[in-house]
Order: sequence, then structure tokens, then C-alpha cells
Amino acid sequence: MPSLQLLQLTEHGRSLLASRRRTLLLATSVIVGGGAAAYLQSRYCGKRPDSIGHYNGLGDKKVQVEKGDGNETIIKKSRQKKRGGLKSLQVLTAILLSHMGRIGARDLLSLVAVVVLRTALSNRLAKVQGFLFRAAFLRRVPTFLRLILENLLLCFLQSTLHSTSKYITGTLSLQFRKILTKLIHAQYFQNMAYYKISHVDGRITNPEQRIASDVPRFCSELSDLIQEDLTAVTDGLLYTWRLCSYASPKYVFWILAYVLGAGTAIRNFSPAFGKLMSKEQQLEGEYRQVHSRLRTHAESIAFYGGETREESHILEKFRTLVRHMRVVLHDHWWFGMIQDFLLKYLGATVAVVLIIEPFFSGDLRPDTSTLGRAEMLSNLRYHTSVIISLFQSLGTLSISSRRLNRLSGYADRIHELMTIARDLSVQDTNSLRKNGSSNYVTQANYIEFDNVKVVTPTGNVLVEDLTLRVELGSNLLITGPNGSGKSSLFRVLGGLWPLVSGHIVKPGIGSDLNKEIFYVPQRPYTAVGTLRDQLIYPLTADQEVKPLTESETVELLKNVDLEYLLERYPPEKEINWGDELSLGEQQRLGMARLFYHKPKFAILDECTSAVTTDMEERFCNKVRAMGTSCITISHRPALVAFHDVVLSLDGEGGWRVYYKRDDSPVLSEAGVNAIKPSETERQSDAMAVQRAFANTKKDSSFSNAKSQSYISELMAASPPVDPHIPVPSVPQLKSAPKLLPLRVASLFKILVPTVFDKQGAQLLAVAILVISRTWITDRIASLNGTTVKYVLEQDKAAFIRLVGVSVLQSAASSFVAPSLRHLTARLALGWRIRLTQHLLKNYLRKNAYYKVFHMSSKSIDADQRLTQDLEKLTTDLSGLVTGMVKPSVDILWFTWRMKLLTGRRGVAILYTYMLLGLGFLRSVAPDFGDLASREQELEGNFRFMHERLRTHAESVAFFGGGAREKAMVEARFRNLLRHSKILLQKKWLFGVLDDFITKQLPHNVTWALSLFYAMEHEGDRALTSTQGELAHALRFLASVVSQSFLAFGDILELHRKFLELSGGINRIFELEEFLDVAQKDDPVAIAESPMQLTESPSSDIISFSEVDIVSPAQKLLARKLTCDIKPGESLLVTGPNGSGKSSVFRVLRGLWPIARGRFMKPRQRLDQEAGCGCSVFYIPQRPYTCLGTLRDQVIYPLSCEEAKERILALYGKSENSVDTTSILDAHLKSILENVKSLYLLEREGGWDATQNWEDILSLGEQQRLGMARLFFHKPKFGILDECTNATSVDVEEHLYRLATEMGITFVTSSQRPALIPFHAMELRLIDGEGKWELRSIRQ
Repeated sequence: MPSLQLLQLTEHGRSLLASRRRTLLLATSVIVGGGAAAYLQSRYCGKRPDSIGHYNGLGDKKVQVEKGDGNETIIKKSRQKKRGGLKSLQVLTAILLSHMGRIGARDLLSLVAVVVLRTALSNRLAKVQGFLFRAAFLRRVPTFLRLILENLLLCFLQSTLHSTSKYITGTLSLQFRKILTKLIHAQYFQNMAYYKISHVDGRITNPEQRIASDVPRFCSELSDLIQEDLTAVTDGLLYTWRLCSYASPKYVFWILAYVLGAGTAIRNFSPAFGKLMSKEQQLEGEYRQVHSRLRTHAESIAFYGGETREESHILEKFRTLVRHMRVVLHDHWWFGMIQDFLLKYLGATVAVVLIIEPFFSGDLRPDTSTLGRAEMLSNLRYHTSVIISLFQSLGTLSISSRRLNRLSGYADRIHELMTIARDLSVQDTNSLRKNGSSNYVTQANYIEFDNVKVVTPTGNVLVEDLTLRVELGSNLLITGPNGSGKSSLFRVLGGLWPLVSGHIVKPGIGSDLNKEIFYVPQRPYTAVGTLRDQLIYPLTADQEVKPLTESETVELLKNVDLEYLLERYPPEKEINWGDELSLGEQQRLGMARLFYHKPKFAILDECTSAVTTDMEERFCNKVRAMGTSCITISHRPALVAFHDVVLSLDGEGGWRVYYKRDDSPVLSEAGVNAIKPSETERQSDAMAVQRAFANTKKDSSFSNAKSQSYISELMAASPPVDPHIPVPSVPQLKSAPKLLPLRVASLFKILVPTVFDKQGAQLLAVAILVISRTWITDRIASLNGTTVKYVLEQDKAAFIRLVGVSVLQSAASSFVAPSLRHLTARLALGWRIRLTQHLLKNYLRKNAYYKVFHMSSKSIDADQRLTQDLEKLTTDLSGLVTGMVKPSVDILWFTWRMKLLTGRRGVAILYTYMLLGLGFLRSVAPDFGDLASREQELEGNFRFMHERLRTHAESVAFFGGGAREKAMVEARFRNLLRHSKILLQKKWLFGVLDDFITKQLPHNVTWALSLFYAMEHEGDRALTSTQGELAHALRFLASVVSQSFLAFGDILELHRKFLELSGGINRIFELEEFLDVAQKDDPVAIAESPMQLTESPSSDIISFSEVDIVSPAQKLLARKLTCDIKPGESLLVTGPNGSGKSSVFRVLRGLWPIARGRFMKPRQRLDQEAGCGCSVFYIPQRPYTCLGTLRDQVIYPLSCEEAKERILALYGKSENSVDTTSILDAHLKSILENVKSLYLLEREGGWDATQNWEDILSLGEQQRLGMARLFFHKPKFGILDECTNATSVDVEEHLYRLATEMGITFVTSSQRPALIPFHAMELRLIDGEGKWELRSIRQ
């Protein structure tokens, strides 16, 4: 009689068969469905919103448009209250289901099919293992062999289904990510939403974190949740049916009642994991953003020497993140103890009671025969499997609330981004419908502003009621002081900022710019791509009406003197041109882009500030010859010759329009409030600009602007080229890669330097907890065997005592297991802190961050490695280390136990299996390390493209390059998806073998050892005591051997985990090795060139002595440069774009090494006698505004405390007798007044105002703040790299005059002839091929 046909054991069972079978499926569905419904109802019973209206499920800010005095439209943002529940998760789930398509539906149905098959297979395995236990107990070898073969086949199928389930879950996750990413991209790149989110709306600070990090994590966890809950539901239905088929349905109701009661208690205790996770991702994004900011502005920060300040910002964000993560880990720890006790350990005890009760008093009581007891043991094993599986499935559904809460944190952030992007992308259309004709943008052949008010996103009014018309063929020049609204006028024209009042008429349809109006921005923008891509941007090759031929490409580049780029770079190579070209070269490339597009109107926003006046003249003549009308912003008065209308803004909302007639400007129309009665400082600046333009005649040429009365005399020149002397070279930053074992050793030396270290103590605590858990596991195994013995002997009193012991063990287990998880997470966090601090120590010293990005022999995405890769590495590593401790302890303990039971033979079988299995898996394992490293690299590339877009959002928006940027971003995304699919396929095939070798096959060895033990067991099999001892021994042996093989399986699995981990280790330590090389004083010095840079502690001179300046690309820019710069003798560096002017400053700052020669400069020190704060101060070409207050912008790179100390040291006031902050602020106020930026104090709200200064301030205002830094630090030498080209000529001369009066000696790079009188020498870099001339300047 088959032992598992349990309903035939009693007449009662046979009588119940007919009635139960008919109602079983319905009852099961009602029970499981009712439990799920009750659970979901409890989750959705949350707070309802108080307001009525459109709701997006998030804590959004509502944008309201209100009418103020004078019909002024003010944009206001208000916080909308967070709505409880899982609204955002519901919305995203509905979106995913509606967009899955055939492939997604196929994957979902395949997952359901695999889950059903796995459940059916598990049920059959449980039956077969019950048969195996009976066969081993009865020592029936032929039956045992037949069953073990069937078990082997079922185990292999189980491994195949398990790996297939993981593969389908992974593909489902990728499909979800693809859907969400494409939907976000569709809205994010529409109507410049990417710009408005970051620069106008302000509700989301780091959208790239949500797209590149939150979306994949959400999709991965959602697909895992679907797979696990599907498995739980299927198991619940099947095992409920099986339990009711041979036992009373009351067991199902007891289990369901306990699970629902425990689930309700858990939900009442549960912290707000959704909010905690959302906050954690926000802080992760902010931490990543400061790293990305450092990468973007690496050269400017290096010039300022701002490593210490940037380190403080990075560490501040990191400490905030760590504090929050500690709170999260603590909440997970105590909540995990409650959850594990109620649902896992105490639940197991309840399950034991439910399992055993029918065998004491129910239908499954054993008879007195040996065969009957064998049948009982078989039934008990199957019954145990059914009860435990049912309990686990319902428990999984019950604890899903915790995972849903976590998912809701991601869902809220993703849904918020999608909602805001959608609202901003359709805002223009809605405003056209709602506001009627007042703000309507019509189509015409001219550009007209009619009573247009320009208002910043923060509410500052820049221009009042502008009325102006620009006809086709007319050219408009816009002038005014920095920050007066010149560029902002174009932001309104281009639709980047909302049109709050007035009427705009322009060519094309819609509020954005189009092919009829082409914009050349203030900050040049180059896309990642080929040289041809730069010329046709924002078009793609598919969008070209007529493909650009090679001859046309050459002609376009010749017009701007850039034809040499065709020889320097391969035509089809994709390059990040922003890192390759100088600012002037990028501006000229922007001109060539304009010549390609030939628009009706061209908006030129100070786009020629870094080119020579000759090139500017050629550019204007070419644009005029094309018939393009120009709207130009410039501070060069000479440009008035090419324009017939001048719009002058005064910075206070007023404006005037000048029409040029008869060779002189004549005021023909003025604004309503052009000049107010009480003239302000800003309006005085505007009047100075107007006078400068008024003094420029219409027939003046660019050559007249340069006609200064000075005499130059040749002092030195580059020596002739000697063909016998090789061109010096500067090797790029390189490191010899270490072997992986050496990198692992270095890693642990950093993470656990001593046993008594904090992390060492945590590892010791982990070991103690693992030993405790192993002992508890051993006790549980013994208890399981004793339980079987008492059931077989029908000793109910002893069984009740065992239940009490089980409760105590449950309490101990519920403390040990969550504590072990908590310590593992704390270990990961501690290692992340330690490794981050170690890397930052070298990363932010000696300009290593600059060298890594700009001088390394390969592309190093340091920001990705320091944030996401490092976090993943430490998390995986802590899991690996604790995963090594547990199986190691288990092996030692249970091997000893097994030796006592089976002797040396069992131990030999165990170790032989381990060695053979490990060798086999190593031979078939793919190179997961390289695959994982490549995946992280592609993730970094995808994220970098989003970060780059956010950085250059304004330029991209002006170009209308959203479609082009979307194509580039999605190309990186497709590469990532392709690689992820390949990785999943390799994991699937290896996963089948890995699961079979490490988890399934050991069960069969366990049964074989059980049979050997039963065959050798001595005693009278007819005695109940002997049968009880044998049953106890077999059950205990099965537990011991299973734990031993499980430990060995974990050891075998560590090989795969280590392979995956090795990719992360290689990426982190490749960066660490580059940083070590960068820390050396002269990492790339040539052996035969001993002369290097020196700093003289006493000499006040900058001296170049036969210095060869060579770029990291091995281009010789200056041959044997010899020049001495003494105090009072300022040097002007001139030359064409790309000739190496900024390169001279890079060598001077120490950013580039010296290939040959000697360079000397003063040591940085405070000189109280001379009143100098430092010896040399650098102001870079690209202005940089740091994070922090307005005060921080002026004192950068010092902190506020350091600035106070310097003020006290320079001015000799006692720290105890004065308010140092007041002294500092008074001094800074005088500096702002000197740079004509005092109005910023009132406009921005005082010294402690904190803004996104890069967006708030115009380029000219940022440059004047750069000069304010120079005046604050008051150095002996000021290195000024075209740092005033966005200011007006009079302001520029004023700033240089002030610096001269302060005794600052300049080394200036500039294209403006007006600066020549402030210098005593001129260094001309002639051709960018090494030639130079040093000339004296005499007035």
C-alpha cells in the first residue's frame, strides 16, 4: 500500500473523501483570497487627501499662477501634502501592465507556468523523500535505489526551473526598466522638461538619480516580489488542498488565523520603510551629485586649490547619508526581531504542534507494527513538508507589506518625476489654451516683444514691459550690465522661462526655438559624438535634408580656422569634445554650426568672447553675407558697426532702444521706465556701457579697436627646431595593474587594519553570532529527531515539554538572525565609510581628481566608482565575508557531528564531494568578474550622459537638442540592456549547474548516508524503543548531513559570488592605483630630465627656464619657454585659440608636469607686512561657483573660520575684542562694491543666502565674483585666464585698475586689446606648434 495515500488509513478518511473533494478548491480559494484581500485592505486604509483636485500621488509642489498688482503674473509653488498608502505603486504597476506588450506578457505567463511547475515538482519531491525515509527505515535497498534515481531527476528539473525562474524574473525586471525609462525619456525630453525640472521648477534636484538608480532598483525589487508572491500563492493553494485532502480543514484555519494575526501585529509595529527608503535615495543622489559636480568643474577647482572646501562638502553629504542609513539599519534590526519571532520561529513551533497533533489523536496515529510505524514516518515527513510550505507561503504573503513599503519609496520618487515631467512638457500647450491672446506666441517673419515682462523663476523682475520689433534683415545688439536680463530675454523667447505677461511674435510655431531661429550660447556646448555630429547638431544623420559632404565639412571648418581638427581626430571616432577643445575652439565650432544651419535669425549670446577680434570680424561678415539677422549680446563696442538697432538694459527693469542713423546713434524710442529719477549704481553701470557704445562710429572696424599707442620690443623667442633633438613627451598617468589577490589583500588591509579595530570587533561579533546560530541549529536538529521519537513512542507529555523548549529556541533565534543581518549591514556601512575616506584622502590631494579625469591613459569614471560601485562592493563584500564565516563554522561543527554518526566514511564522502563540485564549477563558470565590471561601466556611462545633460541643460534647450540628446542617452541605455541580457543568459546556464551541484544533489548524498546508517544499525527492530532510536537517529542524521552539505554548498557558491565581486574590486582598486600614482611628486617625469618645478620660499618671482610645455596628448605647445615675471611687471599671454595659453597656466599651477626645463614660483604663504593673503591666486577660464552662501562665493576656497582668521591676521585686530563676522562681512561688502556687485546682497537676501549660484548668476556676475575672490585673497601674483571676457569693457578696465592699485601683478590671457596698457610684457604663442615670442610693452 503506498504510504502517502493517507485518506485510506482510516474509515473516517474514506467517508470524508467524497464530500471534501467537491468543495476543496472553492474553500481554498476563499481562504487564500480572503486573506489576501484583508491584507490589501489594511494596506490601503490610509489618510485621505484633504484637498480635491488632480492628484499625482506624491508630495509635489503645485504651480499656481496668480495675478498681482498691475496685472503682474507671479509664479508660486506650494507643497502638496503627501498622500498615504501605495498610490504611486498602483499607478506604476498599472503603467507597466498596460505597456508590457507581447514580450512582457510572455515573460509573465512563463513565470506563472514555471512557478506552477516548481510547486508541483516540490510536492512530488516531498512525496518521494517520504518514500525514501520509509525505504531507509525498512532497509529496502532496491526500492531505495529506484526512488533515489527518481529523486535525482526531480532535483535536476528543480534546479532547471529555479534558474529559469531567476532568468525570467531578470528579463521581466529589464522589461520593466525599459518601459519606465522610455516613458520617462519621452516626457523628460519633450518641451525642454529636462531644463525646467533642474533650472525652473525646483521640486526635483537630481533627476538623474531617479532615472539611473531608482528605476532599476524599483524594477528589480518589483519583479522579485512578483516571483515570490506568485510562488507563495501557488504553494498556498496546492498545499491547502493537499492538507484538506487527508486531514481536517481546521488546520488551514488555524494557520491562516495565526498568520493574519501575526501580520496585523507586524503592520502595527512596522516603521515607515517607504519614507525611509525615499529619503535614503534622495541623500544618495545628493551625495552622488557633489561628486559629479567635482568631475564637471575639476579644472576650475584645481586652479583655485579648492580641494579642502570640496572635501568638506562631499564629507558633509556623506555624513548626512550615513546618519540616515544608521537610523534605517536600526529600524530594520528591531523590526526584524519582531517579524522573525512571530512569522518564522514561533510560527515554526506552531507548525510543529499542528504537524504532530494528528499523529497523537487524529487519523494518522501509527499502529503497532514495524510497517505501520514506517508508514507513519513517511506520512510525518510529507505532512511536515506540507504544513511548513503552507506556513511559509502565507507568511511570505503577510510580510510582503514590508517590501511593498520599501517599493513605495522608490515608486513615489519615480512617479513624482514622471508627473512633474509630464506637467512641464505640456505646460506650454495648456497655457496657450487658458491664457488666450495675452501670452499667445504667433507665427510671423519677424520677432516682436509687446509689453513683455522678464521674471526669473525666483520672482525677480529683470525687464519691465519691453516693446521691440526686429525685422528680417535687421540686426539687434543688446547691451547692459551683468545680470540685467540680456540672456534671460532669450530664455523667455525660447520658452525656457514662462512668458508671464505680454505678447511675443516670432517665426515658427510654439514657444520654443526652431530651425528659423538658431541660438549660439554663452557657454559653448559640444555633444559627445563625431566631428560631423558637432556641425549638424542638434540634427542627427537621419534628420538631415541634405547629407553633409566631406568637402562641405572642410569648407565649414576652414571658415573658422579649425580644419586641423580633421587631421587630429579620426572622422568616425566619438569624442567628448568639451574635454578636448579649448574654450575658443569650442566657440569657433559653434560658429561653424551656425554656418551649416543658415537660419533666418541667429541669437548670439556673447559667443565670441574667447576668440580674437579678427575672427570676430570674419564671423560677423560671414553671417551678414548669409542674410541672417543677428540678435547679439556683447560687451565689445566695436560690434555696434554690424548692427542697426541697440537695446540697452539698465539692470533695474528699465530699457532704451537706439536706432543708428547717419553714422551716429540716435534715441528714437525708449522704454516706459528707462531711467528712474533716483539713479542707482546699476544704472550708472548701464550709462557707462551706453557711452562706450555711443562713442563707437558706424564705420569703425575691428582693426581700429586694436589701435592702441604702445610699442612692443622683442625680448626673447623660441629657439629654432633642432631635428636631432627628439620632441619631449609627457607620459600619461598610468598605473601597473596589480594581480587580483594583491588587490584583495590591499582591500582588507584598508577595511580591517587590526583585530582590535571597530570593524574587527564587528567581525568577531559576527563570528560569535554565527557560532550561536550553529549551536541553535544543532539543537533544533536534535529536537526534530526527538520529536519523531516521542511521536513514535506516543509520549505526549514529553512532546509538550519539547514545545516549551522550542519556544525558547525561537526567542533565541529571533534575536540571533536579525542581529546577524544587522551586523552584516553595519559592517558594510563601516567598510563603505572607511574605503570612502581612504580613497578621498588621495582623490582630493595634489589635484589627483583633475589628473584622473584629464591626464589618465584611460577613461576613469571616478564619480561612479566612488559612489554606486563602492556602495555595491561593500554590501556584497560584507555578505561574502559573513557568508564565509557561517559555512566555515557549520562545516567544523556538523562534520564533527557527522563523524560521530557515520564515521570517517561519511566525512570522506562529504569532502570528496566538495572538492569535485568546486573543481567542476570553476571549470564551467563564465568570467563573471569582467561581465559585472562591464555592467557597472555601462551603468556609469548611462548615468554620466544624464548628468551631462543636467549640467548643460540650458545650452541644449536653446539649441532644441532634446531629440539629439535623447538619441545619445538611449543609445547608451540600449548598450546597457544588451549587456544585461547577455549576463542573464550566462547566469541562467551556470545557475542550473550551480543550484544542482550546491543545493539539490547533496540531498541525494544525504539519503545514501541515511541508508548506510540504517543498514549498520544494531538492535531488535521489533522493539518500539529501538525503532524510536533509529527514527531519531535517521532524522537527526538527515539534519546534520543536510546542514553540512548546505554549508559546503555555500562554500561552493562563494566562488561565483567572488567572481562577481572581483569586477567591483578591480574597478575600485584600479582607481586607487591611479590615485597612488597621482600622489607622487613627479609620476611621469622623464629620467634624463632631472629639472622639475620648484617653489622658492624667499624669491618673489615666477620664472620659466627653457621649459617645454607638452599636453597630455603629446602636443608640443611651447618649446624651451624662458620668461621671468617680477612683481610689478605683469604679463599678457596672447595667441590664437588652441595655441596653449591656458596650458601655460596649467603648468604654472602644477596641473601638468614639466617635460623638460625648470620652473620656479613663490611658495604659498601669508605676508602680513605686504598685506598679501597668498603668493599666487588663480582665476580659471570657466567660472566656478561653489556650494554654500553668498559669503562662501567670495572667500572660496577658504572656509568661513579660515577667512576670519586671515582677516584678523592681515588687519591685526584682537579676536576677543571684536565681532569677527561683522569685520569679515564689512570687508566683503567693500569688495562687492569694488566689483560693482553690491546689489547681489539685497537681491539674494544677504550674506547667508544659499542658492544654486550657477543658475542664479549670469556669466558676467560669476566672473565679477571671481575677481572679488582675487581682491579678498590679495595675492602677489594673479593668474587670470580670460576671466573677465563676459563683462563690459569699462567694468573690465575698472577691475584691472583696482588690482593694479592693490599691487597685484597679473599673468593674463585675453583677446581684448584694452587690457594691453595694464601689462609690461606680452608672451605671444604663435602657432600652437611650439613657437613663441616674448615682447616688452611700452606706452
